[in-house]
Amino acid sequence: MNISDPLRALARERPDIVAFVRPRGGKVSLRDFDRQVDELARRCLAVGVKPGEVILLAVQRPLRLLQLELALARIGAAAAAPTLDRSLVDRRFIEGAAPAHVPSGRHFIDAWFDAAPVEGVPVPSHQDPDAVAIVCPSSGTTGIPKAIPISHAQLAARLAASNRGAPLPPVPRAICLPRASSGFGLVTLLRVLYAGGTIVVAATAEEIVAAVERFHVNRITVMPVWIDQLVAALPERGNPLAALEEIEVGGASLPPPLYRLARERLCDRLVSIYGSTETGFIATGRCDELDLERDEVGRVIAGLEVETFGADGSRLPRGSEGQLRVRGDVCVDRYLGAPEATAETFRDGWVVLPDVGRVAPDGTVALGGRANEIINVGGYKVNPSAVENALLSLDLIEDAAAFGAVGANGTVQLCAAIVLRSPVDRATLDARLRERLGNLQPSLVLQVKSIPRNEGGKIMRQALATMAQTSGASAH
Repeated sequence: MNISDPLRALARERPDIVAFVRPRGGKVSLRDFDRQVDELARRCLAVGVKPGEVILLAVQRPLRLLQLELALARIGAAAAAPTLDRSLVDRRFIEGAAPAHVPSGRHFIDAWFDAAPVEGVPVPSHQDPDAVAIVCPSSGTTGIPKAIPISHAQLAARLAASNRGAPLPPVPRAICLPRASSGFGLVTLLRVLYAGGTIVVAATAEEIVAAVERFHVNRITVMPVWIDQLVAALPERGNPLAALEEIEVGGASLPPPLYRLARERLCDRLVSIYGSTETGFIATGRCDELDLERDEVGRVIAGLEVETFGADGSRLPRGSEGQLRVRGDVCVDRYLGAPEATAETFRDGWVVLPDVGRVAPDGTVALGGRANEIINVGGYKVNPSAVENALLSLDLIEDAAAFGAVGANGTVQLCAAIVLRSPVDRATLDARLRERLGNLQPSLVLQVKSIPRNEGGKIMRQALATMAQTSGASAH
């Protein structure tokens, strides 16, 4: 099997389906999309790409990125995100025109897209289900991202699991904000494409609002941080989001204040997605059927095993809080070039997640923070999401992140970074923070223009800790 095979089959059966709508409205049929994938596969073979190679893609345009990933998968090579350790890649594809001198192992690919693809003998697809199709970075929220190799069989299993857990509309017309270089983004894009749906490209909140109205988009996939931005982009009059049937939210848990805002202003049906790059989707659920105040993120998808375990590695009873682990055909079994991290995460057929949580008897998963992100402040354990939810409940704060940073005396301090909706004086900010946070009051509050996040939407807490340690300033 090959993860690009469904594309070829669907392109033959239904060639005139609109697969992609470009930012300015240009449309790409499924026939032309697949022909371009084949043309790119030929180009890759012509420059010497072989099955088993890992190719770093320094590509920004969403359509090009997805087509290159599928072209490499078709010939048995693997695409990798630009953040991957250079020692793990065989060559690089770079968006841009070729300079006079091109270093070995680099290929500038603009010319590959200049000529329209021609119909010819299809490139044979590499038929090894265990071959690596894509190498994705881990979240990298607390350190250097690890390289996660996902095979064709694992991608196919993830597509099936996500469709079981969060079925698509009969004719999906979707906007997906996570990029195809992330596991979350790739699976989301492929399942829309392989369902005979249309992917609409939009990059900003304003573009999303306009595209939903113009192209009757019925589904968008975003990270929680986008909720505020979408609301801010709405016009004063009219309802440009009337066609929108569902918002899928993943990458991080959805804080209750943002859920209420989204339901009031954007769409009354929101779906929570919980998972990891190592596993794909693990649990899903409609937000109105979950207790977001208790950090519920979804119910375990049929066919997967999720449980909690204690410090001694033993399985805990349902409903008990502990570290989470997952088992199933969606899971990878290693990191590339990282034997110690592999041994720590992949144990006895299970993937050990960094999250602490609980699994109820009905399979509902609730999170209690990330094991490596729990902040130990003088022996008192603080879950950053509790601080963030409290901060986001203040109407003057647009976005927030909690983190730990070593203070001048060498002890860990509880810190926060906030993005204000509009300027506010220091005294008012101090008073509102004290009123809302109580004993969760941070020692240091940084006012920032934006919270640093990775491609999957997860907060980069180590970057914030470095910022705090070098700032020497407090907002209160």
